[in-house]
Amino acid sequence: MELPPLLLAPSDLTRCLSAALAVLGWRGGPDDLLAALPHAQAQIDVTDLRNALAILGYPTRLAQLRRTAIHPRLLPALLLQPGRPAAVLYLDPTGAMLRFDGGTGQVAPCGPDGLRGTLVHFTEIEPAPRQNWFAAIARRFTGDLPGLLGASALIALLGLGVPLFTMHVFDTVIAGNSPASLPMLAGGALAALLFEILFRMLRQRALLRIGERLDRLVSAGVFSQLMALPTALVERAGTASQVSRLRDFATIRDFLTGSFALAALDLPFTLLVLVLMVALGGWVAIVPLGTAAALGLLFLLSRGAVRRAISAAAQAAQARDALAVEALEAAQTLKNAAAEERWIGRYAAAAARAAQASARVATLTGLVTVVSQALMTGSGLAAVVVGAVAVLHGGMSAGSLIAGMMLLWRVLGPLQTGFAMLSRWEQTQASIRQVDSLMALETERPAAAEARMAPPEAGAISFQRVTLRYLPQSEPVLAGASLTIRPGEVVAVTGGDGAGKSSVLRLVAGLYRPQGGLVRIDGHDVRAFDPAVLRRSIGWVPQAPEMLYGTIAQNLRLAHPTAEDDQLRRAAREARVLAAIEMLPEGFDTRVGDNLSTRLPRSILLRIALARALLRDAPILLLDEPATGLDDVCAEAFAEVVKARRGRCTILMATHRPSHMLLADRVLRLRDGQIEEAPPRPGPPQPMLRVPVFPPEAAASVFPVRAGASA
Repeated sequence: MELPPLLLAPSDLTRCLSAALAVLGWRGGPDDLLAALPHAQAQIDVTDLRNALAILGYPTRLAQLRRTAIHPRLLPALLLQPGRPAAVLYLDPTGAMLRFDGGTGQVAPCGPDGLRGTLVHFTEIEPAPRQNWFAAIARRFTGDLPGLLGASALIALLGLGVPLFTMHVFDTVIAGNSPASLPMLAGGALAALLFEILFRMLRQRALLRIGERLDRLVSAGVFSQLMALPTALVERAGTASQVSRLRDFATIRDFLTGSFALAALDLPFTLLVLVLMVALGGWVAIVPLGTAAALGLLFLLSRGAVRRAISAAAQAAQARDALAVEALEAAQTLKNAAAEERWIGRYAAAAARAAQASARVATLTGLVTVVSQALMTGSGLAAVVVGAVAVLHGGMSAGSLIAGMMLLWRVLGPLQTGFAMLSRWEQTQASIRQVDSLMALETERPAAAEARMAPPEAGAISFQRVTLRYLPQSEPVLAGASLTIRPGEVVAVTGGDGAGKSSVLRLVAGLYRPQGGLVRIDGHDVRAFDPAVLRRSIGWVPQAPEMLYGTIAQNLRLAHPTAEDDQLRRAAREARVLAAIEMLPEGFDTRVGDNLSTRLPRSILLRIALARALLRDAPILLLDEPATGLDDVCAEAFAEVVKARRGRCTILMATHRPSHMLLADRVLRLRDGQIEEAPPRPGPPQPMLRVPVFPPEAAASVFPVRAGASA
């Protein structure tokens, strides 16, 4: 299998990716591969290759080879060797091992022994859990826990160096008047301090890597889930709600990889410090134990109030953000209605409520923080008093007291940090519940390894007693509606505003799922198709064209990623927008999708959307209110497309335009949740047949009259 040149630049990894997919029997196409590859990146590395394979349903693992024999069950696999091109190892039908060289593209026999390097082999697909999704992701990092705990143990041991150095300085060097041992003690303390700093840096670096991996896994998973949700569910939730779910993860990541993680890693080894404190002074160790108990009691007493305040603040902030998003999306409508001041007042009121709720949270958390700091200060004073009494009674030396105070703060530090982060635990738990509830929702996307049928080719469409409601409690838009459309037909769907014309098109595209009945394409239920495969067999022109940020060519290639420039021009010419694009300063390289695209006339944007749909050359073409309220050039472009594509693909258009209904073979009317066949409209006037006028004597020879017939 050769990768299209528009997708990736040739390299050993791209050749190995192509060969590995061929060996694995992958049945996808360029569109599927493009969706798995990094966006706008011609070159890929090993991480990109593994991510792409995982998205396509082939997760991988790494194994180090040290001249040991490769077990056949690990094949096929990729072999990565320093200084050499990547290779693919696989078995031929006879069981012999072959090696595909990514550098040359050649295949040669290869023995299983004596290989060195890194083996990237494929693993079984583990189904993603429907519940406790975040916990399942977190379990992937359990292998990093021993290293982090080991580093924390070394940090705790090395942290004893400075207190012990201080104790010996006071008890031995000063009290015993032996300065000769001071350089050795100072050198040992300095070495312990430097190694402690080194291990802290290594631990911090490991946590940053975990945070990066967690960010990549969770944020990509959450965004992928949002994109895979049914369209109706996403539309009901709104933009602000979806964005807030992405923000939830930022709270989780900061909590798990920030100060709380450091405190949690240090906390188990405070027992070692407590044991040393008991050895040094005995009673001084009681102080941190009492402080820990007091902090625990404070947490239990404040937990309920803080939880309620955080929940109220989150709801108020979400309402404020939703109002802001709604206003920004309808900014032009508000300006036209001169309603900006009223909306500003509504937002100010919502912002004030959110600010008050946040202030209550800040007040509670501030009070808890003040009390915890007072406990810390009181613990220090109590330790001094207990230690002084012990010194006066000969229970410990002055050096031991100073060392014990230094150790005390090494115990109280993680306790205070952990307690401060516990106040955020409720918010983090709420965010985790939000993420888990999102990931538990049913999506329209099938499992990566689940086999689905081939895409439709003929374009036959049928509805069998279809019922559709936007909300469970709302009236049905369709109530047991049925229709049949033959391949190649041109069908217009009309009806009143809100009758469900666009919903019929969305049902065909699988964007909406009916609550009852069946929608079939080529005799198969649309739910039997992979949604992405189904929609690649459908050209769609929306009522309101939307352009993503990028060039016109990039927006056109959304429908056909591997389309050549000539294909882009051909589709633009058919949509009658080629001349308009070429008149732009940068032609097809003109950037749209931002404020610049609003300067383009809607007629041009709509014809660009039409060209994008034509570029796919799909068996089904859906036109949602084409050219409504636009100029004659745009309307004529749609009409010419319908005429040219008649019989080549099934065309279903929702329209009010009489001229478009005249182009249709049939007109369907939506009324009271039913689909009715409208009476045939008179077609466009046909040119009259010119009959030559013959003289009477010639007419008899051209049109002979049977005997007995009247003239």
